[in-house]
Amino acid sequence: MNFKQFLRVSRPPTLLATIVPLLIGGAMGWITHHFQWWAWLDMVVIAFSMQIGVNMLNEYFDYRRGLDDHESLGIGGIIVTGEVKPRTVWHAGLLTYALALILGLILVYYRGPLLLVMGLLGIIAGFLYTSGPYPISSTPFGELLVALIMGPIEVLATQFASAGVITPVAELISWPVGISVATILIANNLRDLEKDRRHGRHTLPIVFGAKRGLLILISMIAIVLLWITVMAFTGLLPYSVLIIWLSLPVIIANLKKLSSGQAWGKAVPITGRIHVIIGVLLAIGILW
Repeated sequence: MNFKQFLRVSRPPTLLATIVPLLIGGAMGWITHHFQWWAWLDMVVIAFSMQIGVNMLNEYFDYRRGLDDHESLGIGGIIVTGEVKPRTVWHAGLLTYALALILGLILVYYRGPLLLVMGLLGIIAGFLYTSGPYPISSTPFGELLVALIMGPIEVLATQFASAGVITPVAELISWPVGISVATILIANNLRDLEKDRRHGRHTLPIVFGAKRGLLILISMIAIVLLWITVMAFTGLLPYSVLIIWLSLPVIIANLKKLSSGQAWGKAVPITGRIHVIIGVLLAIGILW
């Protein structure tokens, strides 16, 4: 596998989903005045490695189950085209997990065993999500798992790694971050609804239908905005976080595209854009 192929199967756009929990966890660590740059950067590499590992294993297992073909959207495509053997992608995924584990052990030595528990939960969740006889990605609970791992687990692990503490406010703000990440997954499942149905999957949009699935997606974005707003008005976060509402025109414009039914091929980048804009504005508001 050459670098270009590695980059494709890593699915770089999905890394945008990962950067927001890292930014928010880092921002929550920064305001404790105990922030360590090297520890945060180590956490960034760990999280990216784990995300790339999940993407590779997802590519491998989806191919093995016959879910991916030449017309599938959102895949690296290096297996279905025959460029790289499936086992090569499998081994590369395991190696990226190994890298994450090695870098994680440095933080475990520096901060304590709690980070090891969090890291192992992330690794186990990655395997359960994409592999095994009943992968969670094929059930209505994929969004819940993603929200939990990339919300509370990743945000709090990042704050703890970078500052050595976990604050109650970080625990509260981690949930809307996780919900925001999960909007990308539900958009992906809405886009792939017909293909997933043919392969016997039971994702959230298949269980509830496309219209209700879109309504759930819109509701999740609304919950994120309202959750952060309530935290500001109750004094848990500074009023500066209300700059997240500057994203509203972008949110409305992009959701209109999805609601029209003409942009499902771009559903993932559309929701990813919304996720990143809200996340960056939130981080700025926390640090302001």
